Amino acid sequence: MPRSENKNMFKLKPVHLIGIPLNTLASISPRLGGALAFNLFGMPRTRKHRVEESHFLATADLHFERIEGKRLALYHWGFRGPTVLLVHGWESHAGRWRKVAPALVQAGYQVLALDAPAHGRSDGWHFTMIKYAEVLRTLLSRFGPIHTVVGHSVGGAASIWAMGQVDDALRPEKAVILGSFSKLQSIMDQTRKVIGANDNLIASFNSYVVRRFGKPVSHFAIDTMATKLGEVEALIIHDIEDRVTRSSESEILHAAWPGSKLLLTEGYGHGLTAPSVTQSLLEFILEKEVAV
Repeated sequence: MPRSENKNMFKLKPVHLIGIPLNTLASISPRLGGALAFNLFGMPRTRKHRVEESHFLATADLHFERIEGKRLALYHWGFRGPTVLLVHGWESHAGRWRKVAPALVQAGYQVLALDAPAHGRSDGWHFTMIKYAEVLRTLLSRFGPIHTVVGHSVGGAASIWAMGQVDDALRPEKAVILGSFSKLQSIMDQTRKVIGANDNLIASFNSYVVRRFGKPVSHFAIDTMATKLGEVEALIIHDIEDRVTRSSESEILHAAWPGSKLLLTEGYGHGLTAPSVTQSLLEFILEKEVAV
């Protein structure tokens, strides 16, 4: 092997190497390959709480809701006024809302924030957007009517899917969707590129999803669900420099969601925790005019 090729081989990131054995396994045993890929892709890494996040979460009333046999950590601030539900994204937790929740409480709202399944203090080791949406659907039913749902990344996608699956009377008045995506298939296509998944592996993965949920990945089109949410006033925020999810995904959501507003930012990345983003979010919830 030429030295240049050898050098490039060692530049491969570990995540790229996952695709090699998975592709091989899917060729030998499609059923096993699909199951293993599904489980591997849904195992979030544990992220420790920062000191300031721990202090923030310690101010909440923490209790656990049992949903489908699993304990879900739910944090509550404020006990009067309309309720805002805060929904974090992949490999995050309720602590990400430390700049949002206090401002909402001060403005007269009460706030609920959860740790997603397999995240934070909630039970589980495996996560999917589909599971997350079912958890959110249950919370909307138990604690509804919720005034506003704020969802980041996969939390935003799961929020849209959940809102589309509850009765009209349980849908929130408003929704803020941050750095999300328009289709579950979009995330799968991105993952395919990252790990170098071949056609056999993708087909095996899809077959497993059908066995598990009764529908293929393509069924979970978030933009299609958004077309049903015209009565939910929506603000969609995305950064044009987002390296995790392209801003075009939010443009698709905006086009599909009747009456929604789209705010494109620059330089804030996928997290969208900048003060100006928080301010726009708060102004929208507090019924002030938001510049878009």
